[in-house]
Amino acid sequence: MILLITGLITASALAWFGAQLIAPESRALGNREILNRQVKDLLDQQNNGDLNTEEQQKLLERLLVLARNEEAMTQIELLMARQPKTWLWKLMLAELKREQGDRDGARKDINQLMTIQPHNLEVLQLKILLDLEAGREKAAVAELKKRFESKTKGKRIPIGLLLADLQRQTGQTKAAAALYRVLSNESPTDARPLLALALMRQEQGQDQQAQTLLQEARERRKKPGEADPLIDGLASQWRLNSIRTKGSNSVLRADSPKPQNSPIPGP
Repeated sequence: MILLITGLITASALAWFGAQLIAPESRALGNREILNRQVKDLLDQQNNGDLNTEEQQKLLERLLVLARNEEAMTQIELLMARQPKTWLWKLMLAELKREQGDRDGARKDINQLMTIQPHNLEVLQLKILLDLEAGREKAAVAELKKRFESKTKGKRIPIGLLLADLQRQTGQTKAAAALYRVLSNESPTDARPLLALALMRQEQGQDQQAQTLLQEARERRKKPGEADPLIDGLASQWRLNSIRTKGSNSVLRADSPKPQNSPIPGP
């Protein structure tokens, strides 16, 4: 859920991002052979010393889509040398290091980023993820709580959603639900807290409450009567899942053996 609500960057998300930037004809073909050929041509250009920054980014995008992560890391390091003030390259490098199992290297990069981007939510998200993977759940929650409480009410939706989702993932569902409500009340025109709470209730099997929350979120996102593809899609999928679950339960009850009456003993 954190991906949907707060947009946490992961290697898969980076690959998706790269895919969106590739020429439409390449995406439509979906042909790895074409992408590998393009990578070869770009690498040849680079070896000849005539690859500009834009072309190097195209090379990186294709490497990410092809999951050629080690080569992608090399290109990111070269881009960092070309554009040292672009913090996104170091963030991408940290995430790829994490995906490759180099969590110490990822944490070192993130700690450096935190000194120059202390309030950047994307940097903080990856730091929290590394804390979780290191078993530092309590420290992660405590840090986010401190940051959340320092923000002005009505202007702390992003950090609040991240905190609530972290609470949910660490089993603090009551605290998460309460925080979603706080955020919803502080920002009455923002649908994200209600949508996040609806997702949590649906995960808990509380289908009716989830549908009610979706309707409340819909009213915040659009003018009355207007379609909302995201919420309408979720509502339809959840209704379908509920029908399937009820149908499966009915079949199980029908198939279960019925108790037999014990014979009445004779006199």
